[in-house]
Amino acid sequence: MSASVFVVSKHFRNPTPHLGVIIRKPFHRCSMSADRWVSVALATFSLTAVAEDKPERDRVRASAFEPNKVWNVHITLTSAEFEAMQPRGGFNPFGPPPPKPKVAEKPLDPDREVHRNTFGVDLPWVIGSVTIGDMTFDQVGIRYKGNGTISDATKSIKKSLKIDLDRNGGAGRFRGMKTVVLHSGVADPSKCRETLGYALYRAAGVPAPRTGLAEVRLTLPGKYDKELLGLYTLIEPIDKGFLKETFGTDQGMLMKPEGVRDFADLGDDWAKYNKSYAPKDPPSKEQAARVIAFARLVAKGDDAAFARDIASFLDIDEYLRYLATTAFIANSDSFFGLGHNFYLYLHPKSNRLHFFPWDVDRAFANLPIFGSNNRQMDLSFVHPYAGPHRLTERIFALPGMNERYQKMLRELASTAFAKDRVVKMLDGIEAATKDLVVRDTAAVVTRKEPPDGGSPFAAYLGKPPSLRTFIDKRTLSLENQLAGKSKGHVPSTGVGMLGFKAGDMLAEPALEDFDTSKDGMLSKAEWTAAAKRLYDASSKDAEGAVDEKGLGVGLATFFPKPPEGTPPQFTITAFFAGPAFKRADANMDKKLTLAEVTAGAEKLFDQFDKAKSGKLDEITFGDLLTELFTPKFVPTPTPKK
Repeated sequence: MSASVFVVSKHFRNPTPHLGVIIRKPFHRCSMSADRWVSVALATFSLTAVAEDKPERDRVRASAFEPNKVWNVHITLTSAEFEAMQPRGGFNPFGPPPPKPKVAEKPLDPDREVHRNTFGVDLPWVIGSVTIGDMTFDQVGIRYKGNGTISDATKSIKKSLKIDLDRNGGAGRFRGMKTVVLHSGVADPSKCRETLGYALYRAAGVPAPRTGLAEVRLTLPGKYDKELLGLYTLIEPIDKGFLKETFGTDQGMLMKPEGVRDFADLGDDWAKYNKSYAPKDPPSKEQAARVIAFARLVAKGDDAAFARDIASFLDIDEYLRYLATTAFIANSDSFFGLGHNFYLYLHPKSNRLHFFPWDVDRAFANLPIFGSNNRQMDLSFVHPYAGPHRLTERIFALPGMNERYQKMLRELASTAFAKDRVVKMLDGIEAATKDLVVRDTAAVVTRKEPPDGGSPFAAYLGKPPSLRTFIDKRTLSLENQLAGKSKGHVPSTGVGMLGFKAGDMLAEPALEDFDTSKDGMLSKAEWTAAAKRLYDASSKDAEGAVDEKGLGVGLATFFPKPPEGTPPQFTITAFFAGPAFKRADANMDKKLTLAEVTAGAEKLFDQFDKAKSGKLDEITFGDLLTELFTPKFVPTPTPKK
């Protein structure tokens, strides 16, 4: 096996969390083969820790993530601090805004520190006490955390948390860490996605956090007394301790970029880069200049310069492993998909940049804007993102790089990504979380909260695939792509919400509904029957005609009921009724008859039935739905008389 995969083991710390702890050595080249390393990782199923000659500091930190260890976390807040802690303002790009409070919010103290997330939601810091195991920390900083997950948990008291043990001058440390990160898993029905996702990154040799388990309780005097919030995933923070243990140094430039999907040349002034690259500490002039030079090379360097210099800026094999694992776990809510949820680290000695994943709860086909479950489980390994991605495409344009990547994928397919090994990882994680998930579910029922926190994704588009289904189909997809039988699904861009296509999201559930013959295909008769069903469900005037609002009533019957309190303008029907109505209204009299609806449906079907077989597969049906529901930005013609 080539060194390109052997060196992946230099970052391994706990490839199979909840199965055993491996305390990894600092950044170095390792002679152990990838196959041998994964075998060693799986051997930790015996739940024994592998001790190495490591500083006590690293052993203490690793003990936070021991196998099957469940940390009991108890948070105590005053009512005033809890009220001040609640998310404020912003917007939700994936659904309705948060409900207005029944009582007007008190204005925040102007001296209170506030974190503002990507969507403009303010997440205030408050002061409380936290007990973790037998350790109690008083007067610590606590706030909610997250971007989309804050909206997902709109109707739940269980939200992701960030706890800063020294924010108010304290010196407390939890297993050597001053920051405690607790993810609620509100968007993940399995509660296992982050644990498995990070484990697979580490197994492929990508630096990634370790994870643990926690049951969190909340006390508010007079309201809650050790109220069970539920199961949380304890995430190792990306901090100086992580860098020291991974690379042998805590120096260098650590960044958490937001909105950086392509590296643009913004000139020589670091101030133009600072906000989007978000360095954890002010960079030196040399560090800032190095990052700017990298961005300029990617954005504007000619092919010769890029080929000559890119390896001095980037460990290409490590980057390809990061790409391969992100594709394997269908982690589109990432650097490649949306330009966030990653860290970027400039090493002080090599002057190279390294990528770390973050927030992988939307992995494993759990972000429907990138396609249906089936499409995401068949995601392309070469092009697992929508539109262009300049850095990746320039790397693949280098001589021999595609062959190098394919060889790496084959090696990973037989080691870190092998089906039996991934299933063993999942077996261990599910065994560790089984009872916790039961208690978590019961707590949600007791609080009378929606099981998905009120997420519009779950309400409209259904649940993601089970992790076992994902593993079955994803490993088969990798096999087929390596054999040249398939190129995999390439997410597409379109018009509307974040530029994603309606058909990519809707084709799978709609086909399941309309396909009465259950042959996995949509016939013309099934499609026109669905059109008639839509007309019958629509509200009509006295003459039996349907206007646009009436068509929306009919469309609403094809989708789950939106979360309670959703304003009409934020429903699925508000987005889709207009384009569908305009397409069907042949005489443009702003009224639809049954004849117009069925004729329009037949015409649209024929447009996409290129083979004239009378049937459409899921992908083609998705293209049809995108055409049907995409607004046409053209002048409205004069209605025919």
